[in-house]
Amino acid sequence: MDPAHRNALVMLFQQHQNQLLQVQQALDVRRRVRRRQRRVRAIWVRQWINRRPQLGLYDRLMVELRNEDPRAFKNFMRMPLHLLGRGVALL
Repeated sequence: MDPAHRNALVMLFQQHQNQLLQVQQALDVRRRVRRRQRRVRAIWVRQWINRRPQLGLYDRLMVELRNEDPRAFKNFMRMPLHLLGRGVALL
């Protein structure tokens, strides 16, 4: 094999190796970006915390006072029931 032909083959081989390296680097960058995008944080709540509005003492007290003793509810909350409902609606 003559030296010119050999040098041309070596250069082609080196170019091919460089292209493979560039493709590998591009794939690595893409993989890192996708991994970051997939990492959507899930918001979770323990089951007993989900049941708190139905089973919690404060919430049960508020329901009982509102239904059974409106005067005690007004005394406890320091506002009439209709104003509390309007305030909650504004939130």
